[in-house]
Amino acid sequence: MLSFLYRLVRAYHREHGYSPNVVMMNREHFRLLTQSLPELADYATLAHFLRMEVILSEDCVHPHVAWRPQARRAAQG
Repeated sequence: MLSFLYRLVRAYHREHGYSPNVVMMNREHFRLLTQSLPELADYATLAHFLRMEVILSEDCVHPHVAWRPQARRAAQG
């Protein structure tokens, strides 16, 4: 899962010229990600490691990344 997210971030950066600050995924994706990174199993630690806000949505079939001004301000504060 981590390598998949890494590829999403790199593709987003290539296309837009800046990195995303939000990753959207469903609870199963989140579970798989935290299972592969047990030392980062808590939401805040994982978000800090990824340098992105993590948004959980059951409507999310596949994880995807984006940039939101609100997330950027929250991350800087």
